[in-house]
Amino acid sequence: MADMRPGSPRGDGEAAQEREALDRLSKRIDTAREGVAARKPKAPGKYQGLSVAWRMVLELVIGCAFGAAIGYAIDEATGLRPLFLVIFGALGFGAGVKTMMASARQMQRQADEGDGLGG
Repeated sequence: MADMRPGSPRGDGEAAQEREALDRLSKRIDTAREGVAARKPKAPGKYQGLSVAWRMVLELVIGCAFGAAIGYAIDEATGLRPLFLVIFGALGFGAGVKTMMASARQMQRQADEGDGLGG
């Protein structure tokens, strides 16, 4: 920086060239920023809603399946056939619904922020 002072060994001509180069660079940066700011947010895809629906269905079904599998395993170990299958199947259903609702809230927050439907 000390070299850019008037009367430095590099001279005023070189300093003027550097200022011009910096001005050109500044204009290019401003142009690039305007291009980035002008972009519209990406619209949701054609199948975005279908993807969200399948995600929710899978969360519910997987919760039920895990609960039923755990209940069945306990029934096999204890010999009480339908008892734990029903209990853990209902618990799995409840867990699936809870997870599905949490995902729906998260997607709603993202949609409110303008990010689309999630994902």
